[in-house]
Amino acid sequence: MRRARLTTLTAAALVCASWRPARAGPDEALAAFKARRYLEAAAEMQSVVDRSPGYAYGHFLLGHCMLKMGRILEANREFRVAVGLDGNRPEFYQGWALAHQAAGNWPMTIRTATQGLAHTDDPRARFALLALRGYAWGAVRHWDDAVADLEMALRIKTEPWMLVYLGKARFAAGDYAIAVGPLRQALNASPDNPAILRLLAQDLLRLAAEERDTNRKRNVYAEALTYAQRLASITPDDLDAVHLVGRAALGAGRLDQAEHVFRNVVFADPSQCYALADLGRTYMASARWGDAEAYLRKAAACAPRMAPIYETLGELFLQTGRPQEAAAAFRRHDEIEPGGTASLPQTVPVFAPR
Repeated sequence: MRRARLTTLTAAALVCASWRPARAGPDEALAAFKARRYLEAAAEMQSVVDRSPGYAYGHFLLGHCMLKMGRILEANREFRVAVGLDGNRPEFYQGWALAHQAAGNWPMTIRTATQGLAHTDDPRARFALLALRGYAWGAVRHWDDAVADLEMALRIKTEPWMLVYLGKARFAAGDYAIAVGPLRQALNASPDNPAILRLLAQDLLRLAAEERDTNRKRNVYAEALTYAQRLASITPDDLDAVHLVGRAALGAGRLDQAEHVFRNVVFADPSQCYALADLGRTYMASARWGDAEAYLRKAAACAPRMAPIYETLGELFLQTGRPQEAAAAFRRHDEIEPGGTASLPQTVPVFAPR
């Protein structure tokens, strides 16, 4: 899914609500900022801090103006000055963390948000800082830390985007069963959101693949199919979404539907190597060994370094009594993916037609 970028809009709204200028001078700048006349607000505030360079709130407001105008380095400088002048204001750290985030400096985003959290017990301020830090932890793939921060923030206030990102973090950490909850909750707030539908379908496909009980496996695949079909109906030109429908249908044992979907994907784009491989798996599930082998070989030619194709070919060769060819296929898998388990095959269950 395309990752939703945390903008400064929510943070700025919180800041505006809490601003109580200590002097009349910034009033015009604050009014211009709220009216989104950022250049005018910046000019007004620049004149204020030029006259009173020790005015921390002035540097803070100027930093937000610069951030809104995309002048990240200048925003960073103003927030740094504000923190240097008054290091006890959590909103100063929040602004500085936003500037680091805008620059893609995730370690400094985490560090600055952590400093801000050390200076406040206020729920609203903690929510904003935890959301910033949780997003940054995810950006550096520290998913467990991201989950911890996002869950703490959600205990303060529920935000749909945060539920989505929590689900994504749980999914990335491999906690597929736990990821379903926040994603379903987010979908209730936004029933036709393609990003949420995609994540739910992908998560349930992974969950189903790990499920050992045949009936539960089939049911989870069927649920994934429901979300994938909704996604494909919203984004009919998205071949990846259509492909998800085929994968879920295959797992749910709806082989005619899976074959139809994969054929359509390959017809629309012959370079869709995964669809070729999945079409081969669909034919394996129907014991159409010749068709299965033909499409798996096409998939191997399409993506010669896609290791799972050779594992599936090895399983096919075992099923058709060709152990030497199976051993060669598993060796090829291990050459591409050293340390894999293809030399000790564990055939993924496939369902015969009802």
